[in-house]
Amino acid sequence: MQKALATMYKKKTYTVLELTITDDLLTLVIPGIKLELPCKTVHTAKATFDFHYFYDMVKTWKGVFFECVVTDDQLQMGVTKVTAQTTFFEDDSILRSIKLPINYTDWHLLQLEQKGFTLEELRFNNLEFAVFHAGKRLKRNVNKAKEILGIYGITKQEIEDLIASKVTIR
Repeated sequence: MQKALATMYKKKTYTVLELTITDDLLTLVIPGIKLELPCKTVHTAKATFDFHYFYDMVKTWKGVFFECVVTDDQLQMGVTKVTAQTTFFEDDSILRSIKLPINYTDWHLLQLEQKGFTLEELRFNNLEFAVFHAGKRLKRNVNKAKEILGIYGITKQEIEDLIASKVTIR
């Protein structure tokens, strides 16, 4: 596991790690990378927290088995506890991982709703406001494009129709 995480660690900026535990599977996701590892599980859970801190804990782990316990607001590995940004246990309604490229754009963010991700899933993955602002920037850019291309007879509706063929406009 440590070797696989080392490749994820190369991204030096602050990165949120999404940890999902389902039936005998641990899934770790950061933007651009998804790692699935077989494991023994008791329940399903999901948590998000700082990836680099998680990696440092794994790197210094000395045991044969890696025990991970997710509670309401933290993740515990051995005696070490990490405060989780979010955790989820009730059911599996937000256990889907959101796969984004490392250098995702507004286009990728706006496609998330089109792919059926719920508001709860976006909130859990700290993407709700990123998607909201991507929609605002899209509207602003449509207006700019209309202003520039209007002299050629291009209408705002034509621009919106072109964009709608790629991504749903709110």
